[in-house]
Amino acid sequence: DITFNDAIKGKITINTKDMDDQVLIKADGFPTYHFAVVIDDHEMGITHIVRGDEWLPSTPKHVMLYKAFGWDVPEYVHLPTVLNKSGKKLSKREDAVSVADFRKMGYLPAGLINYLALVGWAPETNEEILSMDELIKQFSFERVSKSGGVFDQEKLDWVNAHYIKDMTIEDLAAAIKPYLVEASYIDENISKEKLELIAKTFQESIHKFSEIVEQSEFLFVDKIVITEEDAKEMASGEQVPALVEAFKAELGEVEEVDEEFAKKVMKKIQKATGVKGKNLYMPVRAMLTGNVHGPELVDVIQILGKEEIINRLDTFELK
Repeated sequence: DITFNDAIKGKITINTKDMDDQVLIKADGFPTYHFAVVIDDHEMGITHIVRGDEWLPSTPKHVMLYKAFGWDVPEYVHLPTVLNKSGKKLSKREDAVSVADFRKMGYLPAGLINYLALVGWAPETNEEILSMDELIKQFSFERVSKSGGVFDQEKLDWVNAHYIKDMTIEDLAAAIKPYLVEASYIDENISKEKLELIAKTFQESIHKFSEIVEQSEFLFVDKIVITEEDAKEMASGEQVPALVEAFKAELGEVEEVDEEFAKKVMKKIQKATGVKGKNLYMPVRAMLTGNVHGPELVDVIQILGKEEIINRLDTFELK
């Protein structure tokens, strides 16, 4: 029998009668992987071999070689396999598995590392948002599960969103810009102020940078077509013509929309029309965005600007 210790699975004993004779040198004189890796790890002074548990069946061969050479056997750590939601090993054909895939989707390195550390390992506390320093401090092989961990992209999104919320607006603006440019929503020459306002508007709602494209689409469409029933109801109310007239009157008093205008305009429309509450805010939001829910109107008004607001008030369509 061959017995070795695994830091996660404990003491493992294999009957050598169940093992095939291992080829060490091929017919062309070239060493096999199993022979070379043992010599290489020894020469490199490797003390711990951390790898996926699919390598567990090969370990007895390696242990026998270490003992045959009279070398100290390193500590083995076989990590559980990361599984998809079907309980199968993640597949390159069916699942996003490469770093490039996650980078393209817009995940932050810190968010991905934090989440992956939680797949098959549990911290001592219930806290799940852990910096690299905190992970290093808390991590131990004793708390790694013996069974495979399921990769949950929704949980990854949740973790990554925490790191996006902690970004500076300047950094977030730089991160989302390539996605907006690729979608032809903006060009490279967009003003720093407008780009940062877009970043601020969606910082609390996106889980990864690529989501900015879908979430901000309403800002860049040529025409607002209202399809949701709640929004259609609000945009067709009897008070809507008065709201449109009052809003356009306020826009006529300024050269361009700024933060001060955006913060005060709804109060002024309320005063001019006598309409307030959801009967004021929801129709205006529906006409400008196509929905009755979404980002702060103050931000939306600033991003759209004077000309686009007038265009939307004049051309929105119910469908």
